[in-house]
Amino acid sequence: MSNIEIRPVQSRIELEAVYELLDTCFTLGKSYFQSRLDYSSTYRFDTTWVAVVDGVVASTIQIFPYICRVEDVTLKVAGIGSVGTKPEYRGQGLGLQILQKLTEWMAQEGYDLSLLFAVIHPFYEKMGWAIVPETEYQLAADQFMSQASRTSQKSGVQLPYSIQNFEPSAHIKQVAEIYEQVNCRRTLSRVRTYAYWQDMLHSVEWREGAWSVALQGEAIVAYGRLGRQDNESIGLEELCYLPGHESAIMPTLAHLLAQHPDVKTVQLRLPSDHALLPLLKEWNADEEASNLMMWKMIRLAETLHIIKPVLERRLRHESVTDFRLAISCGGQSVLLIYEEEHLAVVGEYDSSEVTTLEFSPSEFVAMLFHGYNSQMTIGHCPGTRQEPHPPMSEMLQILFPAQASVFYLTDKF
Repeated sequence: MSNIEIRPVQSRIELEAVYELLDTCFTLGKSYFQSRLDYSSTYRFDTTWVAVVDGVVASTIQIFPYICRVEDVTLKVAGIGSVGTKPEYRGQGLGLQILQKLTEWMAQEGYDLSLLFAVIHPFYEKMGWAIVPETEYQLAADQFMSQASRTSQKSGVQLPYSIQNFEPSAHIKQVAEIYEQVNCRRTLSRVRTYAYWQDMLHSVEWREGAWSVALQGEAIVAYGRLGRQDNESIGLEELCYLPGHESAIMPTLAHLLAQHPDVKTVQLRLPSDHALLPLLKEWNADEEASNLMMWKMIRLAETLHIIKPVLERRLRHESVTDFRLAISCGGQSVLLIYEEEHLAVVGEYDSSEVTTLEFSPSEFVAMLFHGYNSQMTIGHCPGTRQEPHPPMSEMLQILFPAQASVFYLTDKF
């Protein structure tokens, strides 16, 4: 019988073995995976997990820790990536064993949620990750360029912007400031530190993307990024602009696409308050649900406790009266008690007394980040106490209103 160890790497030698393993699994090559960790100033060995079979590093999963926002509070998220198993060790469930141990470790380390990007969903669904669809738009590149030219001619006014390629030494400080100003209260966006921006300058991912900036005089007022080209398609991973400079969007995106003349289709994910969104709808851009993102709730009670100030503020704003309401999700449950305009989050309670709402993990995360909608299928178990007022659907709409949220794919792992 084989001896299997599931644990973090313990040395640089083992980390090198991980790089070699990933090189055999993916066409991106060893240097891509190595750059992601070697150029991270915050990297720690305990975020690289392996299955060691009879002394051989046979399977691996990488944690990419980051902080994301829910309005003005933050949650700790464990990004999952670089998942691979040597061909001769596949079919033994090594990846699932790592995920099981990782889930325990994430809870101990204070992670609230976990996110991964996958096209093969059943593997991760076995361990509790669930698809949370994101709206994605697709538009033919030549149609966009035609619309951009038409818009410019129609206005008849020379826009006061100079569009340039991104130059790190000259532009990074202003770009970072624009990102922060645009996203400082945007749910789902990542908190980007100074170290984040400095590390990104060295990464392969950064160098393979295309960046453009729009300047008014010496000041950057907008910037955008296209990701790696995939055949004839490319994704707009980020497009931020300062208030009052919405007109810089079109020339910035046109400048980006001009760097990829053979691209046929542009894929876009935008927050609901983005100035480009009405134009995409006017141009009849294809709209579909992307199933790339999968989430897992690690700590339900702790998550709701962290966002308690946000929930409390929403309840006060709508003058909601006192209530008790339990929420259940993925085998975890918590009681919300709202009395005299103060919210308490309680982990231990008599479930028979209170109304309990049962959410699937995907619908709870969707509600947390995007807001409640009436199409959600939610289990309803009445308790012996009087149900909360206002009605349940209205209560959820108040607690979890629609959010202009976005996860910028620049940050994918």
